[in-house]
Amino acid sequence: MTFILIEWSNERPKKYSVVSSEKLEDGTLRANPHNLLGQVVQVIWSRGKSYPGLVLKIANDEAVLSDEADSLAIACSAAQAVETGEHSGIKRKNTEIKSKKGNKSTTAKRIRDIEEVVANLDPSADLQDAQSQDENHSSGQEQIPEGIDESVDYSEKYLKMKQKYKALRIKYKDLKSSVKEASEVEIYPNSGVTLPMADLTSIKMVSSKPTVLARNLFRRLFTTEELLTHSLLGKKCNANSNAAPPLPIIDIPKRDAVIKFVLKEQGLDGLPNSGHAAEDKIFNKNKKVARKEIIKSLSDFLREEQKKFRN
Repeated sequence: MTFILIEWSNERPKKYSVVSSEKLEDGTLRANPHNLLGQVVQVIWSRGKSYPGLVLKIANDEAVLSDEADSLAIACSAAQAVETGEHSGIKRKNTEIKSKKGNKSTTAKRIRDIEEVVANLDPSADLQDAQSQDENHSSGQEQIPEGIDESVDYSEKYLKMKQKYKALRIKYKDLKSSVKEASEVEIYPNSGVTLPMADLTSIKMVSSKPTVLARNLFRRLFTTEELLTHSLLGKKCNANSNAAPPLPIIDIPKRDAVIKFVLKEQGLDGLPNSGHAAEDKIFNKNKKVARKEIIKSLSDFLREEQKKFRN
């Protein structure tokens, strides 16, 4: 799978993420993501919404891109801190300049007051205070700041902490991977088609109606290549004898699992069991109509994806 390092266009301060090419909104770009370097693309993110992002790097190793994203984020934070400090210094300097401006008469009065105080000071007391300050200053230079141990090699300690951090990061990724594998669930009983529970829940939340739910599940379960090179049922158009041969049928277990899952979410799964002929008839009719709508929507979806790629 191809992964992309993204710089989010609308985020300040800058933020970076690593996404798979399957998250690209445009199906044409998903089919050939290697030419997107330096371009701004729309990425499907939380709750199915898309956001613009600048493509910084493309690779097959997600871990390497994640490390680069972390480095870029740290560098951005450091640059922002320096910039904030410079602005604060400029602001403080402007404040000092403004404070020097004032009424000339007020300044003259202060000078006179200071001169009167100085005239009344005891010169011997000033000399003692100066000597005391010099002694304190000289003794302070010889003292070592509290908490610093000269016998400790802090560079070696830093390297050990850095190695420990890397080991913890690897452990975190392993745990994350194991949790993800453990949370896989079948979307329909005995279908063998699984998805992470978090992904399945997210898809259900962002899907406003059954046909949208079916399309979103297809996007998640099938690769871009599978969507572009297969048809839903593999039927040939009888009205046009010269038409090109039909595309091969898409993975049948996955296709049927999606359709059955969507019907189950509508309460139309299985056989009617009300015990009343009239109610059972209504159930079967509703199920037939819903299934027909789902199949039509998925067929249209595959044709739309293939048309985008051709254009």
